[in-house]
This record gives sequence, C-alpha cells and structure tokens, in this order.
Amino acid sequence: MVSTGRTHRIIDLATGQLDRSIFVDPDIYAEEQEKIFGRAWLMIGHESLVPRTNDYFHTYMGEEPVILCRDGKGKLRAYLNMCRHRGNRIVRTDLGNARNFACAYHGWTYSNEGELEYLPGEAEAYYGELDRECLRLVEARVETYAGIVFATWDHAAPSLDDFLGDARWLLDINFNRLDNGTEALGPIKWIEPVNWKTAVDNCSDNYHVPTTHLSTIIVQGRHRNIPRLTHEQQFESENKHLFVNGHSLTLRFLERDDQARQTHGVTGENRAAFEEYYRRTLPEAERRLGSLRARRLQLGNHSLFPNGVLGLRLAHPRGPLQTEFWHFVVLEKDMPDELKTALRRGSANYNGVNGIFEQDDMDNWRGVTQSALTRMGRRYTQDLSMGVGHDGRHPEYPGVVAGRYTSESNQRLFYRRWEQFMNAENWEDIPLEPRVMEYEGAATLSG
Repeated sequence: MVSTGRTHRIIDLATGQLDRSIFVDPDIYAEEQEKIFGRAWLMIGHESLVPRTNDYFHTYMGEEPVILCRDGKGKLRAYLNMCRHRGNRIVRTDLGNARNFACAYHGWTYSNEGELEYLPGEAEAYYGELDRECLRLVEARVETYAGIVFATWDHAAPSLDDFLGDARWLLDINFNRLDNGTEALGPIKWIEPVNWKTAVDNCSDNYHVPTTHLSTIIVQGRHRNIPRLTHEQQFESENKHLFVNGHSLTLRFLERDDQARQTHGVTGENRAAFEEYYRRTLPEAERRLGSLRARRLQLGNHSLFPNGVLGLRLAHPRGPLQTEFWHFVVLEKDMPDELKTALRRGSANYNGVNGIFEQDDMDNWRGVTQSALTRMGRRYTQDLSMGVGHDGRHPEYPGVVAGRYTSESNQRLFYRRWEQFMNAENWEDIPLEPRVMEYEGAATLSG
C-alpha cells in the first residue's frame, strides 16, 4: 500500500504551468500504480481476442499481469496472473484455450472460474485444513463497451457507463456504428524509454502535427493526393477539441456522408471502394446513431483515462522512464476483406513500432521525458498555456470544449484529472460529470 500523505498540485489551470517531475519521480510512479491503475477502469482487450468458451488472452492492468478469459459458461473474466501459493505466474503464453490453469512451481491448479481445484497433498501435507475459498484467483471487475473489454481492481468503482460518461457519444462513431460490431487484430508490442503520460498527453495535440510530421505529411499528400496540412488550416478549423471525465477527444466534421472515416490506409486507388462501403452501411449506422453522428461527425485522435490511446492502444507503464506499447487495429466485422487489409497495412505504416508517424512522436516523447532528469531541466515547468481562458461548455457537444481545434485545454485537464485521482481517498472523492447528451439511435453501451 502506497500512502505518501502529500497533496499533489502539479498543474496551474490559470497559467498552464506543469511540474515536470511527475515524468521521472519513482515515488510518484509507485503512487500512480496504486491510485490510478489500481482504481480506474482500464482497457485490457477486445471480445474478439477470446471468441470461444475457455479462450484466454494474457494482458496487463498497469504493471499487473492479467488473464482475460471466457470461462466454461462463456462469461468474461479477468484474473491476476498469480498463484495464491507463492505468487508464481500461472499462465506463460500470450493466448490459448484451457479450462484450467496450473502453476508450474508446485502444481496448484485453478479453473477458469477462479476456483482452486487441485493441489498436491491437500490431505497429507495440509491435513485437509486448507481454505480453498480464500485462495481463489484474485479477480477484477469486468465490463465491456462495444466489444472493448475494460477491468478495474476497485470493486467500489462506478459503472463503466458512468466512467465513460458522454465520451461515449463520440466513441460510438468509431466503435459502435454497425450491428455486427468490430474485431481487433494484434497487438504489435514494443518498449520505449518514455513516461506513459507523454503518449496520453500527445493524443489531443494537434499543434505538433504540421511540424513533427512534416516529411510524413508530404509523402502522405503525394500518395493520397490531398493538400499539405498547415498550422493555418488548423487555426481556422471548425473541428472540436473536447474533454469528458478524464477522456481527451478530438472531433472532425465530414465533408460528405460517404467520406472514408479513416486517415491511414485510404489511397487514390481504394477511395471509391471505401466510399461505396460507407454509402451502403449508412442506413444501418443512422438507425444506430442518428443522423448527426452517422452522417456528419468523425472521431479524431483521442485517449481514454488513464492509458488508452488512439482507439484500442495501450500504454502500459513499466517504470517512470519506460512504457510498453500495445497497438491493435480495430475493424468493423462487416467491412470487405480488401478494405480491412488496406486499413491494417495503413495502420502499421503510420503507427506502431515501424510507423513513420510513430518514429517522429517517439523522438519527441523521449526528449520530454529526459528533460526532467537534469538539474536545470527540473527547475522549469512545462508550458501548457495555449488557449487558457478560452474553453468552456458548448450547447451541442459534451464536456469542456476548447475555443479552437488547436489548444492545450485537454492537456491541462488531463493533468487535473491525474491530480483528482492521486489526491482522492476513494472513488467518492473523484467527480464524474452527469450525462447530458441525447443518444439518438439504437446503439447501447454493450453494442
């Protein structure tokens, strides 16, 4: 149990100044594991990764190794991958199908419903006095949103629906469009010497794109035959920059009903096929989401508090100076195979360990993390003052909406959310915004 007794004040909302020690301090990192990753709802996978009874997939909640599985009755469960005897890991593979999990140390064996089913010498060595019920696998709460699996260690946490709040009004556009739902491919995994918060911070940062990704934008423009993105275009954009319950979102407006909703993987050669697909599926999407969300809106870069970035992508903390990234591609099941292939390849080309966007970002994130390690660097705060005083409520969109599409409002509010979790004794101290949006259409939390 980590308890420092201190109150964290790391972001000044009035000036946008951020204490950069939070990126490198090992004591703060340890406290995060308890108060953020031990408390929040965390994305841990997708239902399509465990499609059959007894399937399992090995994942993480913060630093904790977790077995995501379907038990013998088809129920989704998440267990700490730890034998209750000496603490050895009981699952050593990434995925599989098994009714039982046996520890390789002493043979303690658990069902995929979490029960301690067998151990050698129960009668002889333990004299029949072992309390099996108290030695079940440690289980997390599990709920799903549109096929994405979330879990929390805190059994007093609010529902996933309340945790997401009106962020779901926008997330539905990507993940809840069609009756048949989505599937996840991956993950691609890699480790970088960066703090986990820098990747989350970056997800609503539109300001860096024309500078950081200039060479990529030039290549992308030639390949897709689109104008080069400039800062001036972003400053004049009507797109929105929003923050709901810790979740950072960007919202773009579609030019046409049949416009491809994706950026990476759409080319001049396949654009017509994407447009035909969206024309064909539009009536179903409109029935599920209503006219505005189905025809006019596109979800851009986004993050779900604390560590879910860019859709189903996880920034697993591995120390204050290291993060393990897991990159999935989430595709609509009904999409034609040739379009799935284009999006899968496009995602890998731009994001992921070999992605040309990714390599630009990683270089920046390393610099941000490293600057807090030096004596002089720690003397000075990060400046997140862009748009201070120019955000607020909007009559048509949820959460706090920035005055411009290019803003650091989401970054400031992300670190304020970090403070709320780190300073809270329990969930009663963490505010949740009530849902105010009208959810036109038939789509629900579960799909």
